[in-house]
Amino acid sequence: MSGGNCPETPRQKMIGMMYLMLTAMLALNVSGDLLNAFILVDNGIKNSTKVVNQKINKQYYDFDAANTQNPKKAGDKYKDALSIKSKADSLYNQIQYYKCLMVLTADGAGPDDEGNPYTPDNYVSVSNQDIAAQLMITEKSGARGDTLRSMINEYRDFLVKFCSDDSARVSSLNAQFNTDPIKNKDGDIEPWIAKITEHLPLAATMSILSKLQNDVRSSQSDIVNLLYAKVDEASFKFTGIKPLAIPESNYVLRGQKYKANIMLAAYDETMDPIVTVNGQQLPTEAGQGKYEVPASSVGQKSYKATIQIPDPVTGELRSYEVESKYEVGEPSVVVSPTKMNAFYIGLDNPIEISAAGISSSDLIVNATGAQISKSGAGYIVRPNNNTARATISVSAKTTEGVRSLGSKEFRLLRVPNPEATLGGLSGGKIKAGVLKAQAGVFAEMKDFVMDVKFTVTSFAVSTVKAGFLVSERSSSASFTPAQRTLINGMQKGQKFYIEEIKANGPGGNRKLSPIAFTVD
Repeated sequence: MSGGNCPETPRQKMIGMMYLMLTAMLALNVSGDLLNAFILVDNGIKNSTKVVNQKINKQYYDFDAANTQNPKKAGDKYKDALSIKSKADSLYNQIQYYKCLMVLTADGAGPDDEGNPYTPDNYVSVSNQDIAAQLMITEKSGARGDTLRSMINEYRDFLVKFCSDDSARVSSLNAQFNTDPIKNKDGDIEPWIAKITEHLPLAATMSILSKLQNDVRSSQSDIVNLLYAKVDEASFKFTGIKPLAIPESNYVLRGQKYKANIMLAAYDETMDPIVTVNGQQLPTEAGQGKYEVPASSVGQKSYKATIQIPDPVTGELRSYEVESKYEVGEPSVVVSPTKMNAFYIGLDNPIEISAAGISSSDLIVNATGAQISKSGAGYIVRPNNNTARATISVSAKTTEGVRSLGSKEFRLLRVPNPEATLGGLSGGKIKAGVLKAQAGVFAEMKDFVMDVKFTVTSFAVSTVKAGFLVSERSSSASFTPAQRTLINGMQKGQKFYIEEIKANGPGGNRKLSPIAFTVD
């Protein structure tokens, strides 16, 4: 190096430049331990997100059930929950797209040494400090970074609308999704996207983006849970408040008494309502009015009851009226399927059998074309495989001996084939990211009256590649490594087919219809 006022020689200048370059390289160097720590954190966040996703699926299952049961009460909140799902999915998938783009730009499509493609879960350039900033800030004048920031802000503001009266929750959302510009160490203002991309190894940016995805799902779960809680807010703590008269039987033998419980559909055992019939107050027990009147003559009878219960907010009495009718006549038998109008071969078919005026313990039930057994308060029917119909015959033990009450014939049906699905879809367009995230093929019984499970035992994935039909088979419900390689190599607009699908369930093995998809 030169000293005093002596000019530097060309050699000294070269050494000085090399020193500066070495210093910069040392400043940029990130230890392997730190990179491994980023990867470890990223994996932990992803596992946490999987748990949150399971919670979200359960929340939407419960919300859908509440909407099905009472759309008038839960419908508006359920629509809000679905709109939140749409917004959350859009932002989550956009972040996933950027993660995939970073890996593809840094490492290419692969495969790696083990033949697997490069993905955000498997990539080489963990120490690269240029790609993230290049894609999100430099290229396209920073359009990608602006898009991400805009979508985050839009998602945050959308969630705030549903909790604007809860300042703590609003503050939490604003903190979670804060995209305001920041000051760097030199005091200069930098855009938010710079904080998560510039001068950071790709492993760090990936973990930050995974954290952002986790925030998206966590906030989605929080607000959906809030909406679900509001369904019953300021209402009676019942499943419904429709007044009902529930008789022990609508058909009474002459000489017996007609008995009925008059109450609200879901009653509170700690609060007895005021129940009157024809101006006379009834005795109550465990939230139910007890009505009893002799059945002295044959024919149709009717009555009107009034039920009063305190309003949950004001405490004032609310009145509800209910009318009911019953028939007084001779004994008859009722055989009613619990879930269907026919029996299904290979399944346990539950039915209920009752006869007016006769205790269930005095009934004698037989079947032809099927086996029948007692199960709790009802019966289970298991049809034979070699018949087309089954008959249920009912008799009763009386003081005069065994008396036939009648019989009913049922058709025997084969359980229909399930529908093959991939990611909940049975064909059509599928996002590349969604496709790559799937574990395999499922068999679903859609709109079937009973809870029936089928398991896919084998299938083939086929597509046209370089002008030739390529097909890979799996002997389970999961994708094989070869099938995953085939799927990961598919391009947008490419069509593929899942065919030769076999599933096992009630009645044995089934061959399912093939399904076709186009990568979107």
